[in-house]
Amino acid sequence: MDIHRHTYYRLIHHGVKSLMVDRIGHFSEMEYHEYLQSMTGKSSCFSMSNDELQITVSNLRSEGYLEDMKRLIPRYEATYSEK
Repeated sequence: MDIHRHTYYRLIHHGVKSLMVDRIGHFSEMEYHEYLQSMTGKSSCFSMSNDELQITVSNLRSEGYLEDMKRLIPRYEATYSEK
């Protein structure tokens, strides 16, 4: 399961970075954690439950911020759901 969590971490980091660059024009790690806190109530993916990770990825995907990664998500979610 840790491998799957790390995949979610990477997807969320990529999605939030894309969102921030799109909305505010730049990205920093500090702002990433602040934005994640405002989005999820948690400032780090490590403190999120599996459901929270999945919901965050779904939200980023529905807003179009994981468009370039979408080919990985359906395959990954199918594998994750089987566990």
